[in-house]
Amino acid sequence: MKTVHIIPCFLDIHNTTPIETTTASAVLQNIGKQHLWDDRPLPLIDTIVIHYISACDADRERPFDLGLILKIFCTLAVSSHYLIQRDGRIYQLVPDDKRAWHCGGSIMPPPDGRTSVNDFSIGIECVATHDSGFTQEQYASCAGLCRDIDVHVGKSCTRVGHHDIAGSEAVRRGFRKDIKRDPGPLFDWQLLDRLMS
Repeated sequence: MKTVHIIPCFLDIHNTTPIETTTASAVLQNIGKQHLWDDRPLPLIDTIVIHYISACDADRERPFDLGLILKIFCTLAVSSHYLIQRDGRIYQLVPDDKRAWHCGGSIMPPPDGRTSVNDFSIGIECVATHDSGFTQEQYASCAGLCRDIDVHVGKSCTRVGHHDIAGSEAVRRGFRKDIKRDPGPLFDWQLLDRLMS
């Protein structure tokens, strides 16, 4: 199978992607960050976490704007390894061997039960809103990317949604204060599984 095309767009001070009147680099420097990742405590990667993100809160007229979405990452000092645009373009935001800050307080579903899911996972953000759903191009790119990650790490990774690891159990256990609901009920896990096979 053909590997997917990935566009480098690392969330570091070398990123000159325009964000309104500035750049990603300038926003990062303004918050005192060189990059939005750190070292993994162990090299293990065996989980892929699917999220969605939009710029709705920044500008309802431009919910899918790349610059505005990068601004959200940079100003909140959060990150994910990959971002998949509506047309299926894949941007790599964090190197795979580094720990992105995409899960927050988190716990794997039973029987796994491991906490701090950032430590051993790859985060994939699909650009979408609460009610937009996801495009066929995004599903195709997500499936190809997941296959490539599996090949890279040498195993079939467990795939979970952010809601699976940062939901009510994570709140009950005191790992976080809020429940995450992405990628939400409109994400078609069965379609992703079919495209993966």
